[in-house]
Amino acid sequence: MMKQKNTINNTRRSFVVIGIITFMFFVLFFRLGYLMIVKKSFLVAKAESQTSYQQTIAPKRGSILDTNGDLLATSGDVYKVSLDLEEVHNYALIKGGKDTERIKETLDDISSNFAQILGKDKDEVRKFLEQTNKEGAYLRGIPLARKVEKDKIDKIKKLRDSKKYNFVLIENDTNRYYPNNNFLAQVLGGVDLDGKGVFGLEQYYNKDLTGVPGISITEVDRKSQKLPYSDQVFTQAINGKDLTTTIDSRIQYVAEKIAEKAMVDKKPKSVRIIVTNPKTGEILAMVNKPDFNPNEPNKGVTDSKQFAQITRNGVVSDAFEPGSTFKIVTMSAALEEGKTFRDDQFFDPGYAIVDGHRIDCWKHDGHGAENLVDLLKNSCNPGFIELGRRVGKEKMNEYISKFGFGKTTGIDFPGETTGIVKSTEKVSNMDLATISFGQTDAASMVQLIGAINAILNNGVYTTPHFLKNLSEVDANGNRKIVSTYEEKNSRQVISQKTANTMAGFLEETVSKGSGKLAYLDGYGVAGKTGTAEKANIGGKGYDPKNVVASFIGGAPYNDPKISLLIAIDSPEGVEHMGGEVAAPLAHDLFQQIFNAIGFDPSKK
Repeated sequence: MMKQKNTINNTRRSFVVIGIITFMFFVLFFRLGYLMIVKKSFLVAKAESQTSYQQTIAPKRGSILDTNGDLLATSGDVYKVSLDLEEVHNYALIKGGKDTERIKETLDDISSNFAQILGKDKDEVRKFLEQTNKEGAYLRGIPLARKVEKDKIDKIKKLRDSKKYNFVLIENDTNRYYPNNNFLAQVLGGVDLDGKGVFGLEQYYNKDLTGVPGISITEVDRKSQKLPYSDQVFTQAINGKDLTTTIDSRIQYVAEKIAEKAMVDKKPKSVRIIVTNPKTGEILAMVNKPDFNPNEPNKGVTDSKQFAQITRNGVVSDAFEPGSTFKIVTMSAALEEGKTFRDDQFFDPGYAIVDGHRIDCWKHDGHGAENLVDLLKNSCNPGFIELGRRVGKEKMNEYISKFGFGKTTGIDFPGETTGIVKSTEKVSNMDLATISFGQTDAASMVQLIGAINAILNNGVYTTPHFLKNLSEVDANGNRKIVSTYEEKNSRQVISQKTANTMAGFLEETVSKGSGKLAYLDGYGVAGKTGTAEKANIGGKGYDPKNVVASFIGGAPYNDPKISLLIAIDSPEGVEHMGGEVAAPLAHDLFQQIFNAIGFDPSKK
């Protein structure tokens, strides 16, 4: 009986043991299945991250060139040095063991070595090594230095190898360089620390200039040292495309010097110039003064507001009431609609009455009897009020739109303003009168140059633009053009007959009228001056002493090579009108441009 009881107990004990073993087997089986199936991707990735080293290979940013291939912006090969701070402290622990003083000495030694090579303060580097995240863990792979030259990188590599610094990460970096300093500053723009375009052409064409990063993945040991004979995954970086612009450095240089002289002589708030080819819309020069050095964009800048102001390309981004330069649109509309003709007769008593309100001409005693051309030559406000009345607000706004006002031109540049055009239903008789001679509506310099280009180009509109082409260099060093500029906004704004008539009128305005100080014998300069009074603060009325003096024109008028617009904001002195201030600058600019490009109208 006793023996039978012991046998039963042994059998039960065996079942319990077998049950426990079976249970543990199933637990291990399901755990293994969970790790092999459910967690496979995670564990594989973790294992690879611990046994491989991945490095991004930064592409070289494309260069920006002028139309003749001269360098305007380029990138030099520099490097970024980053440290894995967790590994820095692991290294110190291994070196120092449990001796806290030796650990401290090791960290001090690391700081001193990097500070000496990089020209940094030792204490700053030591402080850098102690950076942690919110959980208190040391940061990994953070930059210690950017834009490091190759000679210093060679020293760091030598230090890394000799000291077995497995925590050092060296990556390609780029340093943007503008060889001509302030030259074309607001147009070229700039990049941030990561080489990304943040304003100007650098921003607009950032995607093309940037390129595609490459990648290098190498197997490493537990000390992050590269394993011999290991396979390497390598994808070559694709460098950015080179941007060839329409800018002609010879013309840009001349325009820069003219603007600099005006800043000294007239002490205005700003001087802005744009020069184009009226037949194609190609921008040959663009100047904003005051300017800055894009190699040191923050030099002398105290805050972000000042930075935004000094780097702003006002030729594209700012709108102002254009004044008398806008009269070219009013007269073009009146001619095209058959509301006037060359020998049409007018009389200016010195003012016009609109809905009971008196609007004075700039010449208070009036111009007396005039024909149509005289209105333009004399820049007679009452005469243009009459032309505007004949055209009517609906047709006037129709031509304003055709000429490109009230909307973006499509220029390849960020931050373009649409200007201000009052909607037809809100235009009163008084508004129509002031719009006709260049007040109420506001326009950018790009819009205005587009308008006169249409007149000089047989009535056909061309978009002002910077792009000539984008190109790349292949593996054999051969340059290949991958895309060129395509005109998308071309349209017939006015007939060729009206355009050619207007071009002739504008030539007479310079040779015999208010633009005579821009006259250049034998070159057929056509143009119109403007003196736009700026609105008083608060928007009530205008300040006759606070003006934008301007000149817009082209030459030769019957076969134009260039067109230009000069705007001088708030010039000091008694002489402040466009015919007094801007026209003489236009004369010098035309003359020096034609000398620079070797154009002589007497030689066919």
